[in-house]
Amino acid sequence: MEPYIILNCAASADGKIALPNRQKINISNEKDFARVHALRSECDAIIVGIDTIIEDNPRLTVNQNYSSGKNPLRIILDTNYRTPENSKVLDGSSKTLIAIGNETNDKKIPHIEIVRCGAKEINLKKLLNLLNEKGIKKILVEGGETVLWSFLEKQLFDELNIFISNIIIGGKDTPTIAGGNGFMSEKNLLKLQIEDIKRIGDGILIKYSKSKN
Repeated sequence: MEPYIILNCAASADGKIALPNRQKINISNEKDFARVHALRSECDAIIVGIDTIIEDNPRLTVNQNYSSGKNPLRIILDTNYRTPENSKVLDGSSKTLIAIGNETNDKKIPHIEIVRCGAKEINLKKLLNLLNEKGIKKILVEGGETVLWSFLEKQLFDELNIFISNIIIGGKDTPTIAGGNGFMSEKNLLKLQIEDIKRIGDGILIKYSKSKN
């Protein structure tokens, strides 16, 4: 049995997740930050892609200013092992696991677990099975756009939570919630079912599940 997977992201009213130059901005409001950090504390692990690590350098721990609770295992999808050695996820404040390609050269970093999982890209199903064997039962996936797309495309999720803010960013090449190649035909579109909608400050949170139809 695979772990329970929650996809979570914040987007502008037009579905963008960063500026057109890919610079990160705070899209969530304070109430949503509190929600996200509480969610992190409830999960056994948190997954992001290597682009998020390089571009944003997040710590991926629970900020005690927003929520008290344990830090999740930090998991980085990094096929070619590009994680910079000064990344905050390597600071030892919580356990970190890096999933790399089968043929990628290994480099030893203290307190960091390395798993080989896939060739040209990380094999998500294999990784989830490995995590399940480690007792990981609940996973939060925070992005970026390519990682979110991979989980959506393969329908490897139980919940999709999207916080929609009250701002417009625009730009035809601006990063969106789901990057990747996208679905190329109408018959292949992924259909979702709305489970809940609620206002959070000046934004709204929509909780989806996979459509049962």
